Amino acid sequence: MALNFNKIKGLFIVDDDEDVVIKKTTEKNKETKKPDIKTKTPLTKTPKTNISSGSSSTQTNNPGKGDFNKQIFESLTKAIADANLPGEDYLEFMSALQAMKGIDLDEKIKMQTVLATLSTKGLTIQKIIESADYYMKVLENEKEKFKQAMISQTQGKVGNKHKQIKNLEDQNIKKANQIKTLTNDINKNTVQIGKIKKDLETADLKIKSTENNFNVTYAHVANQIKNKVEKIKTLINNK
Repeated sequence: MALNFNKIKGLFIVDDDEDVVIKKTTEKNKETKKPDIKTKTPLTKTPKTNISSGSSSTQTNNPGKGDFNKQIFESLTKAIADANLPGEDYLEFMSALQAMKGIDLDEKIKMQTVLATLSTKGLTIQKIIESADYYMKVLENEKEKFKQAMISQTQGKVGNKHKQIKNLEDQNIKKANQIKTLTNDINKNTVQIGKIKKDLETADLKIKSTENNFNVTYAHVANQIKNKVEKIKTLINNK
């Protein structure tokens, strides 16, 4: 029988051990962030919770540890649903097995019962295994497409960001070199200014000294002339 998308989604459940791991991860995340008030049914509420009815994934602060993502889950299960083989196979076997979850029987007995029932429609253990391998290949194909999408995104948005960083770093290096050159020029000019100021002070002192010498010498010569003139004038008065 053909299984619809929602039916196939419902085949993938969280086992008890997986539920414990998710619960620990969720509790750890709650210590570092506020809980999502929009979450209606967390995965950790009860054992064997159907993932498809769980809350949306949360963003982890540590990129090395991921979280369950509902959108990715639906994408993967849809790929399996779209690739569903005709007739009875792994998916139909799991659907029938899940229908017996409320029956208090050992899981092995349940599987034997479902196999016995579906064997009348041509289902065999070999077909279950082969179809499961087929669906694993479907998932692997989705994984490869995701990988290529990540590479494309890295080369696109992320790659452009790296280019922007490189360009800005190159500009900083260029401007730093310009600043260094300008700083060296300023330092050289400052030294030159100091030297010129010193030369100017020396020149001023020399000019002032020369001026003083001139004034003294001038006064000496002028006074001699004046004195001589005064003496000459006395000669006139004596006549």
